[in-house]
Amino acid sequence: MMQRPPAMESLDERVSYLSSVNPIKSAVEFQAVKTPELEGGALREGPAPVLWSRECLGLLAQYCAIGLVYGTLPGTVYPFMSFYLNMEGTQTMAAYALLSLPWSFKFLFGFISDCFPIMGYRRRPYMLLGWIICVIGLVSLVFIDPGKPYWVKPEYAYDSEYIMAADKDLLGPNITNPSAKRGGAKFIVLLALATFGAIISGVASDAIVCEFAQREPEAVRGTTQTAIYCARTIFQVVANVLSGFFFNGKAYGGDYDFTLSFPQLMLVVTFFVLPLVPITWGCIPEQRVAPVNLREYFSDFWELLQSEVMYTVMAYQFFSTVFTSSTWVAQAPVMMYWIGVTNLNEKLSGIVGSGVFVATLWMTGRYGLHWDWRYMTGLSTVLCVAIDCTVGLLAVWDIVRNQWFWLGMPIVGLVPNGISFIISTFVVVELAGLGNEGIVYGLVTTVSNLGSPLGRTISRQLNALFDISNDVIQTDSNDVRWQVTYTVLIANGMMLLSLCCLVLLPRQKAETQYLRLHGRRSKIMAVVTICYVFFGISWALLVNILAIFPSTACLRIAGGQGC
Repeated sequence: MMQRPPAMESLDERVSYLSSVNPIKSAVEFQAVKTPELEGGALREGPAPVLWSRECLGLLAQYCAIGLVYGTLPGTVYPFMSFYLNMEGTQTMAAYALLSLPWSFKFLFGFISDCFPIMGYRRRPYMLLGWIICVIGLVSLVFIDPGKPYWVKPEYAYDSEYIMAADKDLLGPNITNPSAKRGGAKFIVLLALATFGAIISGVASDAIVCEFAQREPEAVRGTTQTAIYCARTIFQVVANVLSGFFFNGKAYGGDYDFTLSFPQLMLVVTFFVLPLVPITWGCIPEQRVAPVNLREYFSDFWELLQSEVMYTVMAYQFFSTVFTSSTWVAQAPVMMYWIGVTNLNEKLSGIVGSGVFVATLWMTGRYGLHWDWRYMTGLSTVLCVAIDCTVGLLAVWDIVRNQWFWLGMPIVGLVPNGISFIISTFVVVELAGLGNEGIVYGLVTTVSNLGSPLGRTISRQLNALFDISNDVIQTDSNDVRWQVTYTVLIANGMMLLSLCCLVLLPRQKAETQYLRLHGRRSKIMAVVTICYVFFGISWALLVNILAIFPSTACLRIAGGQGC
């Protein structure tokens, strides 16, 4: 248990105090030490941001576009590349891998934004550069003709006579268009380019969000973050509507006669993204800064890594994500063969679920800024596990096999999930200092992202111990039900193990600032942190690179079924 120092002599050091924090009784008690020069417990100088001001609206516009790009581009891989172009599974896996790869380098983009200002500006030029790159990728996709679909008539794709053909490319020009799949590589590269640009803009925008949030008084700090994540999620809903209802033609594996073509869909996304170029420069305020002394920058960052609050929060973000990313791989075949969920209903539930997620973020930002982070995250995890176990086991044992129950209960689970997500972002603002917002925000969010590939790999390896192939699941025997039950219990047991990581998460803003100023310092823990972050990056790169090449994409660690 951490002991409070005998006295807090230095009143010129800032310690934020929040009277409504009620931690579990312990030796830790926070004193009210008001910052003389910063009213309301803000973490940096400057007026508190006004949500409907030009600067905040300009920032919200960034996240609207980011949400649309993040939601639309990965969603085109399956209908366009798998159905329209009939590309091999290894090629579509490569597409997903290339779209995921830049996420592992958010901290690097943040470092560049912090240290290498362009014309004296650290954020706006990189935001502008990112959107220009994104627009170039999107416009290129608009003007590249994908040609005719592989299956000249969509109904051929569902005809067993043609599906079972040894060499579909030789069926004839009236049935297949073999040239379709040969041009897929350029679409993958351009989708990756557009995603890369959006991530560059997103990282610079995150640094601006951090700066804005630190200007907020302590009582309302977190409002800006809530607003931007609400905006991003709302436009991810827009992306789901676009792909679910307007990019759902028969040539793309859907049910509708009417559909936007792939170039038309890219044109719609371009229409939303293009205005971000003038908005970024005209609405986002930024003061010129002097060039950064890299030696001082790295020295300060090394000091931050040694602080107790930094290495514990990073450990929480990484290891809790490893456990919460655990899943049972039989979910998709169970949904298909036992529940009979239709494609349209699944998309509808996704849209409704996103709406519930947005409402949860807003509710937390409105009423939950002072909630105990540990307690609410723990409660959220337990509720998510309870819902997943209930729905999964009732379906496995044929007690309730109703698609609306299957789809509806997880939507309820998005409430605790949303609370847990937004709380994990609040703590990041408390860690960043002046001048290192980009790398700190980028590093902590990158660490969280790095836990997912490792968690999914562990899940796949554990699930491989059980016989739960598609063919076996279709038998629906008592034995296979037990096999699936074990995977459900293992996945949810892993999620419950994430509760052990809660001791690493501060309870609230006051405790975070207290640990930052008075917590222990450890070079050993800083080195350990660097080691597992390096391992996480290496693992993410390994998994994504293996997924690109046909000869290794079949490996289980790359997401395949085994070679």
